[in-house]
Amino acid sequence: MPIFNKLLHSSIRNKLSKNICDNLKSISIEAKESEYVNYIPIHYNSLENPNYICSIKDCIVYSDWGFIFTNNGKLIKDNLSSDVLNYRSELPGRFLFYKFRKKLKIKGNVFVLKSQWHIYYGHWIHDILSRLFILRDSGLFDKIDTFIISEGCKAKFYRESLELFGVKNIINVPDEKKIECEHLFFSSFPCLLPSKPFKWECDKFLEFTKGLLKKVNIDFYDKIYISRKKVKTRNILNEKEMIDILEALGYKVIYPEDYSIAEQFCHFNKAEKIISVLGSGLTNIVCCSDKTSVLGIVTSIRYEDTYRYICDTIGMKYFEYI
Repeated sequence: MPIFNKLLHSSIRNKLSKNICDNLKSISIEAKESEYVNYIPIHYNSLENPNYICSIKDCIVYSDWGFIFTNNGKLIKDNLSSDVLNYRSELPGRFLFYKFRKKLKIKGNVFVLKSQWHIYYGHWIHDILSRLFILRDSGLFDKIDTFIISEGCKAKFYRESLELFGVKNIINVPDEKKIECEHLFFSSFPCLLPSKPFKWECDKFLEFTKGLLKKVNIDFYDKIYISRKKVKTRNILNEKEMIDILEALGYKVIYPEDYSIAEQFCHFNKAEKIISVLGSGLTNIVCCSDKTSVLGIVTSIRYEDTYRYICDTIGMKYFEYI
């Protein structure tokens, strides 16, 4: 949350939010309505609207959420999730005193890898990293001089996943800075909703992972259980008892933190049966084929339909234990 959101009382934020949201909506345009240099539609074998890569000159990228303003003050809306301007409690602190924020100028060709919930692994993979597939398919990947990501994207998985795609010259930019770009490249928002990928994205991750299998040298297992023992949330209290049962059924316990991103992708791709508590540990099912089945362990206080959605999209069997 931006510093001004922390300082402002919620009642004040709520009063400011309507005006800010209404103003942002009033100046919003689609990328193809801007004075673009390049606008390349990317059509995949699906029924969804075409994606695109667009480039515009002398614009501003602002906030970890990836707001893009043209040089005449218009906000590009279709590189964002469709509901981003409805988060009224979050927007006032981001845009209060916007005109007085510090600037960072970047020359050359810049590609933006920012989106709303970037701090979560699932959103990073689905909402942000998948934009690189669109960039590759546009034929412009090698034209990019600099990739910008959020300042908070410093965990191991950010760098590893970008390296897999051959991304170099990365700059981490703070949330409050306005980035003035000489020539900015950006993509359409790749998902239906945050962390709900389209079929084309799942197909791309499957194809990408098949290429990684030739390079990864580890043992794979038909049945895997994804443990959250090494993270602090959504742990199973009697996990040891459950693991004893699963191992007797031929399951191998996988701790994602022990593997590189490439190895994690490949583990999921080679597994025929996967069991996990619902959470970021199941993100990599986008690398699976329709022959894989998933059992999601659901906590009664936090239900997520993301993984059911992905399984349905790919054509996988999905079950839940609540």
